[in-house]
Amino acid sequence: MTNTVTLIADHLGSTRPRVQGTEYVVDAIINITDFDDATTTTGTFDNILNTFLRTSGTALPTNLIAGQNVIISDSAGSNDGTVTFVSLAGDNMTLSAVSSSDAGDEVTLTMDQEVIPYADFGLTKVTQAYILGQETDGLNFTVELGTDGNTKIADHLVLKCHTASSGSQATGDVGTIRVRLVGQIGL
Repeated sequence: MTNTVTLIADHLGSTRPRVQGTEYVVDAIINITDFDDATTTTGTFDNILNTFLRTSGTALPTNLIAGQNVIISDSAGSNDGTVTFVSLAGDNMTLSAVSSSDAGDEVTLTMDQEVIPYADFGLTKVTQAYILGQETDGLNFTVELGTDGNTKIADHLVLKCHTASSGSQATGDVGTIRVRLVGQIGL
């Protein structure tokens, strides 16, 4: 995923978080220039270890965050689908689930979330996230939550983007969105 976060200055010209009651508020514009960030590469799936070991082709993405979704497509076996990224050690990617063991499998790995650390907004914890507006008509942005009601990945804003007409995942440059985050700053 590729994005740029620009904090919006308040009426005093400050882009730092500001107090609202007992919490801080940050307004920001996020420019997402490559939402789906797909990689096609070749490697070996191991369904016992739940891993994919890249053997040739494009390098595995190094900007993945534990808990982020990865969509596997075009696999030779039965590994197509959405799984959760666990870890990356060199060319060996651990995933939440691998259905079959297949060697020399050329696959496409696609991300379906924009994951941005709270630190990019000057915050350590976020209690509320608002999507205030978006540049591109026809797209629907949402904040993805886990089963506990917090964002799906701890300490990160997790955004999903779908096309309004079909509900399919958005791709490529999805433009800018304006957000407001409410939370705490670190000491």
